[in-house]
Amino acid sequence: MDKLKVWLVLILLWVIIGSTYIAIKIAIDTIPPFLMSGIRYVSSGTLLILVYILIPSQNNRGGTNRNQNAQDRHRYKLVSILNKRQWKEATIIGCALILGGQGLLAWGEQYLTSNVTALLFSTVPIWVLLLGKTVYGEKLKKFTVLGVITGTVGFVILIFPSVAAQFLETNTSNMKFEFVGIIVLAIAAISWSVGSLYSSKADLPTNVLVSTGMMLFVGGIFLIVLSIPTGELQNFHVSAISMPSMISLLYLVTVGSVGWAGFFWILRNTSASLANTFTYVSPVVAVMLGWAILSEAITPQIIIATAIIMTGVVLIANKGKL
Repeated sequence: MDKLKVWLVLILLWVIIGSTYIAIKIAIDTIPPFLMSGIRYVSSGTLLILVYILIPSQNNRGGTNRNQNAQDRHRYKLVSILNKRQWKEATIIGCALILGGQGLLAWGEQYLTSNVTALLFSTVPIWVLLLGKTVYGEKLKKFTVLGVITGTVGFVILIFPSVAAQFLETNTSNMKFEFVGIIVLAIAAISWSVGSLYSSKADLPTNVLVSTGMMLFVGGIFLIVLSIPTGELQNFHVSAISMPSMISLLYLVTVGSVGWAGFFWILRNTSASLANTFTYVSPVVAVMLGWAILSEAITPQIIIATAIIMTGVVLIANKGKL
């Protein structure tokens, strides 16, 4: 594997995912979160699958059977997309990663800044380890345990003001909603962790475009369905969409798709720990972009929590090598 190629994809992945927190925050300003996420992922999934179908396969040079070979490869692509078992696996993963993970993230971000949302979601490696220990009985090394403890301390520092406000007279309406957002983000991180653990053993197409597209498409369908009982779809009017929200949604569909494809490419070609480095690099990108683009405050609490959480996650994900 070309190390330069891996690092280029990694850097691209870190920046894209870090920027999506800002794009989500802008998009849900005038588009309901579940509906926005559903449109995003159905569109992204469809786009990736179409690229997989339409992109020319490598043809044999010369030969009288060149056209026949191209037809056979095209037919093989269509058959691979219709594999029922793999769609079942994609549905399970899509529910965990997209519906539970990304859908709840977008919903919770209504009540949180983009930088706090990114930091809360950066606790994913902690949940992955705890679930892995509980479900699979995986052994935890000393530095891993230290990383979990460190990350948890940072997490507590980050959420302490909102949690404390629930038991004090300073519990304002904004604090109540912020507390709800924190709870929802914690559930989103856990759901993502469950999906990550399951996906490592799932039977999915080897081509990263179609496997990613399947998961995004299924998760997006579930999110659109969820927008109906929550009242989002009924109360939504296209005329209410602002230009910044529309541009952000298009960014999430197009550039965000590249990020997802990059994540699963790294996951398939290197290791899960390397692929999930986005969890401790992208939040730093999100914090800086939130300050630069949305004028979100970088308080001493956020700085301290960022440093502690990032230290904990690095201890967990690095495991002495990168």
